[in-house]
Amino acid sequence: MYKGHILYSIVLISMLSVFLLFCKKKEDTLIISGNAINEQMGQPVAGMSIALYAKTVTDGTWNTQFSLIATQSTESDGSFTFKFKKVRVSEFKLIFSKNGYFQDEYIIQPDLVVAGEDYHSNYPVHFEAWLKLIFKNNPPSSPNDIVSYRFLKGSATCPSGCNDSLTYLYGANIDTYHICKLYGSQNAVIEWNYSSNYSHQQHIDSVWAQPGDTTIHNINF
Repeated sequence: MYKGHILYSIVLISMLSVFLLFCKKKEDTLIISGNAINEQMGQPVAGMSIALYAKTVTDGTWNTQFSLIATQSTESDGSFTFKFKKVRVSEFKLIFSKNGYFQDEYIIQPDLVVAGEDYHSNYPVHFEAWLKLIFKNNPPSSPNDIVSYRFLKGSATCPSGCNDSLTYLYGANIDTYHICKLYGSQNAVIEWNYSSNYSHQQHIDSVWAQPGDTTIHNINF
């Protein structure tokens, strides 16, 4: 009877130790997962590189710069999972990159990432494309000629990205081109206006942006 009681106690303590160890492990682990989805095609993207960064606390001081925690690539279904030791952070950041795609960044607030729970989300990623707009005014032309344009759809907030604010060209001898970067596999919509003396014309053009290529579009007036 006494030996049975001891054996029961040993088993109970062992089970309790395993349970406490499991709970402690969950409390010490953060999980950030998701799927990279091509927004234009609505399909998962495999082989996309993902880097996880964080603004951490070092010696009681909040860092203002992001430091790298881990990197990996998406699976065939576009999925990824980061599991890492719990750290004190003010922000997480995911950077998605792949040849032929924009480099997309997403900020994650730390209060959304709870220890032992999976923070999961879908992340849109986008094809790269370029658009070359060729502007030329034909005779008769005037020193008062003004052409302006902007993107109503397809603008991209990146260096050399196609702009959704108005850009102006002036003079009688407009013969130039602008190249900008935009999301591929979609119709970019361009508003352009031509003014000369007291006349004004407004035009709306739709241009297909071929992924990974430069599409040429002429604006003659």
